[in-house]
Amino acid sequence: MITSGEHQHRSCYVNFAGHLLNSFSPNMLHPQLPNSWLHADWMSFIDMIKDFGFNVYEFWLVPRLFCRSGLDSDFGKRFTSQMQDIIDYAADQGMATKMFCSLATVGADWRTYCPNVTDEWDECLFLWDQWTKRLHRLGMIGIFPGDPGACSRNGCTPETFIDKAVEVSDIIKKNQPDAQIELNTWGNPFFGWGCIEGPDGWQGEFVQDYQHTAWTFSRPRADRAMTHLLKRLKHFPEYTAVAINLAFNPDADPKHGDGEQSAQSWAREIAKTNPILTWDFSLTEGENAIIPHYRFERLFSQRKREREAAPYQGGMCYTMTPMLNQLSLYQAAQSFIDPDADHREVTRRFYSKYFGYKERELLDILPLFEIVPDWGNGVKIDIAKSEYRRLMLRGSEIVREIKRDNANDNEAPFHPAPKTYLNDLMFFFDLFACLSDEQPDFAYCRQTYWNKVYEIYNDLPTHVDPRPTLATNNLIRVFDDSSNDSAKSPMPGRWI
Repeated sequence: MITSGEHQHRSCYVNFAGHLLNSFSPNMLHPQLPNSWLHADWMSFIDMIKDFGFNVYEFWLVPRLFCRSGLDSDFGKRFTSQMQDIIDYAADQGMATKMFCSLATVGADWRTYCPNVTDEWDECLFLWDQWTKRLHRLGMIGIFPGDPGACSRNGCTPETFIDKAVEVSDIIKKNQPDAQIELNTWGNPFFGWGCIEGPDGWQGEFVQDYQHTAWTFSRPRADRAMTHLLKRLKHFPEYTAVAINLAFNPDADPKHGDGEQSAQSWAREIAKTNPILTWDFSLTEGENAIIPHYRFERLFSQRKREREAAPYQGGMCYTMTPMLNQLSLYQAAQSFIDPDADHREVTRRFYSKYFGYKERELLDILPLFEIVPDWGNGVKIDIAKSEYRRLMLRGSEIVREIKRDNANDNEAPFHPAPKTYLNDLMFFFDLFACLSDEQPDFAYCRQTYWNKVYEIYNDLPTHVDPRPTLATNNLIRVFDDSSNDSAKSPMPGRWI
């Protein structure tokens, strides 16, 4: 529990939600399909992130579970049993587990119930009560505004979220007296409470075409919401932590909008009475491109900005690809421990410790994967297409050399096995070399990528959020640009 500045909260959040399933993440939602993890897999993963420097494992109790069928179905019971094993193992290793849940978003169709409709709010309270009784030994429980989620029906506002979170915190403390509460302020503030829109007759259903309205920013609205939060903090249990980023926007950028969206003054005010944490979602991955990420200059810069802005006591690192982006996890944990570290040196330590590779050539090639324009990607790449392809081929050669010479000597905890990680890294080097060829077969590359990353969706109905299809198309579109006729011209899709 965070009770003073002496303890730093370093959380690894694995998002296994239904719209983000992939081959590099545990399938916790469809046990009849591939990619389910065994207990041994989870033990190995917990050991690895502890070795990286994390002291908290974090998961989202997704809406498909936060509903009656999630409680009563065989699938829900299996999830409960497996998650309890994970919580127990982590606790035995000295690591806490944090569960967070959207305040009122219920069911696989992501409908948000309205707290101002008695029957709907009673159902939410029932679900909070049941789930906080069902899982034991949780170190922290987070109350999340939504995304998906949020309500603007029947007079709901950001203040409604705060008031109803107080009610939920009482239920949590009754059922889990040893768990710390985290109140999350994700959004602008609190995502779409009071501002999200819907079509005529809307009853809180998730409607993709209206999701952008949840990010409508208003400084007066933000100030009213945060003023109300400060007034109500004393009504939350003692030591309630508040997750608040440097700004009320998706990139937590306090300079965005001429500084109007900065949350720094509010963070400092909250920190006078409550622990504050960062919950910066896009620093390591975001929710779109599944590639080997390398966003570490921005990561360490943001850690330093947080240190200068307010007395943060740690925060969260996000991943939806824990079996591909272990380097991002390692970097994130180390960025909390030592914000002044050189990310290149941290990368060198990672490959030296876990793979026995001590050279620096690979360090210059890995950032080139960030060619895909995406949320949170601030890497700028301006390189001739022919040179890009040459470096992708060289990267593949280096990984083959590491695999041949060094991968058998690793004794540090790593999940999955080092050779599996190296094979996957080699796959992406080879794929990107193929995509940057003079005459690539884009249909073949697209299918190859889909089969490797998203094959699980071949056996599932279309999700309400079709993220995998959009992300796959975006990756191919980066390279498939008919205006890019010359191999000497810059790669299309570089971050601008």
